[in-house]
Formats: sequence, C-alpha cells, structure tokens
Amino acid sequence: MSGSYPKSSRPRKYRRRVRKIERQALDQAREVQLPLDVESLVELTRQSLSSFAVEVGLKVAQCLLEDEVRQRCGERHERLPGRQETRFGHQPGFITIADQKVSIAKPRVRSTSGRGEADLERYRLLQSPDALPQAALDHLVNGVSTRRYEQVVQLARQGFGVKKSSVSRGFVRASAAEVERLAERRVDDERFAVIFIDAQPYAGEMMVVALGITTAGEKRLLGLRQGATENATVVTSLLEELRERGVRTDLPTLFVLDGAKALLAAVVRVWGKFAAIQRCQVHKRRNVEAHLPDKHHDELRERLNAAYHETNATQARTLLAATVKWLRRITPAAAASLEEGLEETLTVVRLGVPELLRKTLSTTNPIESAFSVAESVTRRVKRWRDGDMRQRWCVAGLVDAERRFNRVKGHKHLPQLLTALDRLVAAPTLDQQRKHA
Repeated sequence: MSGSYPKSSRPRKYRRRVRKIERQALDQAREVQLPLDVESLVELTRQSLSSFAVEVGLKVAQCLLEDEVRQRCGERHERLPGRQETRFGHQPGFITIADQKVSIAKPRVRSTSGRGEADLERYRLLQSPDALPQAALDHLVNGVSTRRYEQVVQLARQGFGVKKSSVSRGFVRASAAEVERLAERRVDDERFAVIFIDAQPYAGEMMVVALGITTAGEKRLLGLRQGATENATVVTSLLEELRERGVRTDLPTLFVLDGAKALLAAVVRVWGKFAAIQRCQVHKRRNVEAHLPDKHHDELRERLNAAYHETNATQARTLLAATVKWLRRITPAAAASLEEGLEETLTVVRLGVPELLRKTLSTTNPIESAFSVAESVTRRVKRWRDGDMRQRWCVAGLVDAERRFNRVKGHKHLPQLLTALDRLVAAPTLDQQRKHA
C-alpha cells in the first residue's frame, strides 16, 4: 500500500488535524497591526472611525480616555508622591463618532490643590462639535433626506441627537458656510480660457451660475447669483463680483451661453472686446424646433449636425444659410429663430478648435451636468421657506458636483484655443474695416 491516503479515505484523526491547522492559519491571517501613535488614533476616532464598526470605535474611544487618566493620575489605587491630579469617578458624556453623538462614560479628574475638576484633552478632541453639521451636510447632498437620516447612519446602541430638527439645523449652518466660502473664493492665480454661464429656476426664482475652465482644462465653480429673473442686472452683478475676486477681464475669453440676451449683454458690458461668444448649439436647435412641426425635426437635426461638424467656417455658414432657406418654405418663424445669432453658433468652428474640444465648447452641457446634481438634492425639498434657503441648497448641490469634476475632454488643445482667441480679439471688427475703407 502507498504511504499516502486518497483524500476520501484519509483517517478521521488526520482530517481533524488538517482542519485545526487551517483554522490556525485563518486566525493568523485575521490579525492586523495598526502602527499608530495616540494622536493619530485620536484623530482617526474623531473622524468617525470609518475603518471600524461603531461599537468597536466606541470601545477604542473609552480606552483612550482611560489611558489619559492613567497618565495623569497613575494606575488605580497607586499612590504617587507629588501628583497634581486624582481620579474623580465617571459621569455621562458623549463623543462624535460615525456621524452621530454617542453616549459614553466620561472619566473625571480633579486637581489635588482644590482648583476643581480638570478637563480631558482627548475628550475635547473626540467630541469635535463641528463634525456633526458637516456630516449632516455630506449625507444630505448625497440624497438622504432629514426624515431618513436615522435609517442610513450606522447607529450605535446608545446613539442620540440624530433627529430631524438637529440635522436640519446642522445643514443650515454647514451650507451657509459653503455659501460664504464660495462668495469669498479668490482666483487671482488662475487664467480661465472658457467661462460657461447658465441659469436654473429654483422655486420661482432664478440661480445664475458661472463655471470656468482653466488653461489646464480643470473646471472651477466661480460664483452664483440669485434673482427673480435671468436679467442683465443680475448677471452683470455676478460678473463684476468675479472681476473683484481675481477673474481677468482684460484677457481674451470664450463665453459659452444658452442664447439669453441678458447673458450676452452682461458679458459684453464687463468683458467688452475681450469676449468671444459661443451660443449653445443644443439650445439653438431646441429653439428652432419649437417653431417647427414635429415631422420636420429629424431633417432639421441632420442639417444642423452637418453644419456644426464642419471644420471650415465658410462651408458651415453656407449649410446653415441653405437650412434657413429650407425653413422659410415651411415656417418663417423657425427660419428667423435660426438666423438670430447664427454667427455666434459657429464661433468654435471659426476659431479652428479641434473636434474633441469643439464638442465640449459648443454646448452648455458641462454646467448643466452640475445643475443635474443640484437638482437631485433640491427635489427632496418639500417647502421653500425663504430665498436664503434656495441659495444654500443650490450651493450645496453645486459644491458636491464640483468634487466630482474631471478635466474637460480635449483639454490638451486649450493652448491652441488661446492662440486663436488672441488672433480673434486682435482682428479688426467689420465696422472698423468699413471706417478704414
């Protein structure tokens, strides 16, 4: 017989030994060492101990407090000559852990010289009173309403303080701070090659938002202005504020707008000759379709796509002129809609922007995607109480969207765009050419 057994006929004693060895190996694999100093562990606990379960984090926090008492007062029942502090029992307390307040037995220490009770440094760090408002904001902007907050937070058995009213107050404080930070954000060291401006209705009022593209292709939320309508005064106020916070208005800049006259008037008023306007091609198509019977929409899209994908501005203009002639035979109003601002829909073509970057800059999609995130937040609001509340929620959603921003597609071609903008601004206008002639 062979010295080895088939797997199915091995003796029971042999199989038990193998299982024991496997369990020992598994237990060893589960052992994890954390080479953290006390301060790092306190900070980790204060930040809600995301790597641990809530109950484990609570036990770690309790051990940290007891360790501070041991360092200051010595071991329990130990008599240390000349010590300055002594143990004084425990009292109910709380720490902030896992985005909530959790009750804990707080050790007490008092001075031996009669100066009363002494504070524990680690207890102050573990409480972190500013953590709960920011945590409430983070959960709310990720789609959690105040009514469901307690269901999604991993509650410890002794958790308290996470109620609808307390979460709402925390969100107001944190989102108001976001508004203030946005309003004071300086951009002196940034050069913005492109600025998108668009507006979104919020409960009967309009939020006008500016989004900038740096020369490296990174998207920056520049500012927001609230108004009753999308009028030139509101937009001008926003752009003037951006100028005061460091946005250069004396450098050639491409503006991508949805076609509203108020936006165009405000940009020209603040940037003047340094502004190059690109009308959103998607908005233009929608405006024309609104005047056209549905049966002609497919052909309209084919004609406009052919023109907007042209690399030669003259050829693109010729195709659009043919489309205007075609529309006149169907609906004069649709033809007039396409003619209005027709040249501005071809600015990126005239600048010779490469196709990948041109696709990014020909519509207001980059800023509308940020609005879609904000809408996912505000759709949970059942009642708008004041205008300040609208602004807070809008900023909360936009700031959350900004955290997810990626560089624009075609960003490697931005230097080419800047060169083309310089040439466009330096070129004489049609009126100047006529006066010179």
